Amino acid sequence: MLGLGDIVIPGIFIALLLRFDISLKRKSKLYFYATFIAYFLGLMMTIFVMHMFKHAQPALLYLVPACIGTPVALALVKGDIKTMFAYDDNPEEKKEAAEKKSSSSSGNKKETKKAK
Repeated sequence: MLGLGDIVIPGIFIALLLRFDISLKRKSKLYFYATFIAYFLGLMMTIFVMHMFKHAQPALLYLVPACIGTPVALALVKGDIKTMFAYDDNPEEKKEAAEKKSSSSSGNKKETKKAK
């Protein structure tokens, strides 16, 4: 039996890898497809071991190495490891926050000068 976390957490991670693939502006979605296949193989391994030992197995024991090891190994091979670890899903939000912060701090400086 699979729990909700065995499906949702890896699903969110794989969806994030799709966004990472799109951010690389390449025609292929290698990280997404490779990790999706690794997730499927991790599920098959879980079921295989469960039938072998005739006892329930924690699926994340097999899914986590498959889902994290695959994109990290691919990134090492392709030379994208620094880009992967520095990836920011919403850089626009940080940019807007920084602009608001800088505009508010420059407004505070003007008010301080007027007060003097």
